[in-house]
Amino acid sequence: MIVNTLNKIAVKCSECGKYTVADLNLFKLKVPTNVMCECGNSIFKVYIKDNKLIINISCIACDDNHSYIFNVKDIIKKQLLILSCPVTGMEIAFLGKGDYVDKVVDRYMVDMYELLNYLGIIDKKENRIVK
Repeated sequence: MIVNTLNKIAVKCSECGKYTVADLNLFKLKVPTNVMCECGNSIFKVYIKDNKLIINISCIACDDNHSYIFNVKDIIKKQLLILSCPVTGMEIAFLGKGDYVDKVVDRYMVDMYELLNYLGIIDKKENRIVK
C-alpha cells in the first residue's frame, strides 16, 4: 500500500495578511522547520515528535502564538483540516492534501476581495484600495 505523506499548509501572515503556502513532507519533519512569509515575518514552525505533528502558529487574529498537535495517522487520512484561533474562532490556517488547500485558499481570497469591494475599500474596476 502506498501512503501519500505529502501535504500542504496555508497560514495567514500575522504581519501582512497574505497566505503562505508550504509543502509538508511528513518524512522530513523530524527537525523543526521555521516557515517565513515573503514579507520576512516568521509565520509558523512545524515538526514531528513521537508520531505527532506539531505546528506553532503566530496568530493574525489575536497576536498570540498557538500550538496545534495532530496524530500523523490522522494527517495522512484527512483531506483538509481547518485551524482556528482558540481565542477568536477565526480560521487562520489550512492543512491537508494539496488540491484541497489550494481550493480553500483561493475561495477565501475571492470572498475577502468581494467583501472589501462591497464595503467600498477596494475599487473593483481599478483593483486598488480607495479608503
